[in-house]
Amino acid sequence: MVKHSYVSVLQNLLYTDYLLFKRIFGTKLIDLSIEVVTVIGVFGYLLPAFGLDSSYGSFMVAGMCATAGMFEVFPSIMNLVADFEGDRIISYYSTLPIPTSLVFIRLFLTYSLSAMLMALWVIPLGKLVLWHQFSLSVIHVPKFLLAVIFMSFLYGALTLWVASFVPAMERISTVWIRFIYPMWFLGGYQFSWYVLHNFFPNLACLNLLNPFTYVMEMIRASILGQEGYINFWLCLVALTLFIIFFMWHGIKRLKTKLDFI
Repeated sequence: MVKHSYVSVLQNLLYTDYLLFKRIFGTKLIDLSIEVVTVIGVFGYLLPAFGLDSSYGSFMVAGMCATAGMFEVFPSIMNLVADFEGDRIISYYSTLPIPTSLVFIRLFLTYSLSAMLMALWVIPLGKLVLWHQFSLSVIHVPKFLLAVIFMSFLYGALTLWVASFVPAMERISTVWIRFIYPMWFLGGYQFSWYVLHNFFPNLACLNLLNPFTYVMEMIRASILGQEGYINFWLCLVALTLFIIFFMWHGIKRLKTKLDFI
């Protein structure tokens, strides 16, 4: 009965988050659409006119799919830190009849779902922009859906982990500049891991410690085919380990930071 009560409370909290997210979902889609159309349009049509391979547009569709959920990480961290220093609504949740870990699991699930929805929107948008240049027939749908789920879980866990290190709201800009942006940009947004390894093998080996590398490689392997990318299942295992670590360490630090223990 106690476990059933926990599930009921968690469901109600997630439903509340759903209602709040529903109000801004349309705005988020518009913002993402502008970003995706601009990037894919440039890489799919403008740069090929200057000699870039025409297939690079499809390559960037996969890159934007992996990136769309990442764009949700920074604002989520910002909102979380703002609450820590402001109304501390999260402290109210700690008074509910559920383990404090479920308070953070609820945030993890909310952030993950938001990232998932953003990522899924990129594919039809990319097809609309590139049309015949981007074939949906090559997408391995089961792998793609699995990749999006694990990618979104990573972003949800990463949000909690990074938020636990932010000391104050005035330091929030350093999260993007010093942490998220370098990991994302060096993680293969505009290149594959094997291409990096051919030119800079030491940097490529170091990049295996970057979770964004596995996100990019896994998404591209599911959308464009396995050839030329790190093995899909290896990426899945690596992301699972990152998710477990970020969740465990992030929740541990947040409990201490918010005096939940």
